[in-house]
Amino acid sequence: MTTADQESRRKLLAVDDDGTIRALLHTALQGHYDIHCVPNGPEVPGLIAGSKPDIILLDINVPGSESYALCAGIRDQAALESVPILFMTVCRDNEGFFENLRTKGNSFIRKPFAIPALEKKIAALLK
Repeated sequence: MTTADQESRRKLLAVDDDGTIRALLHTALQGHYDIHCVPNGPEVPGLIAGSKPDIILLDINVPGSESYALCAGIRDQAALESVPILFMTVCRDNEGFFENLRTKGNSFIRKPFAIPALEKKIAALLK
């Protein structure tokens, strides 16, 4: 891959406390995106400000940060208000869906998910 190819790749930030999920995301998506995976919420605002990702994958149950509040905080920053946020969740209830909408997350995917389904959601959000 050339330097120009690397510079043109979209940046993806994934936040999940589960190391297995982070490794899976990194392995599955590194061929298409410049992906950075982090284990918890407190470092996310600084990473977002510094890296300016094109999309954020955010586990709803991240220790050290209330993910919906983090999403709302991202939306409060003018430079980040249009960055798509895809929530990842094990929740099976509608409450999570409505909270996602309230905090202006763009979409969500339920765990466990198939990588092709995740790739399809990411591609749709980046259009």
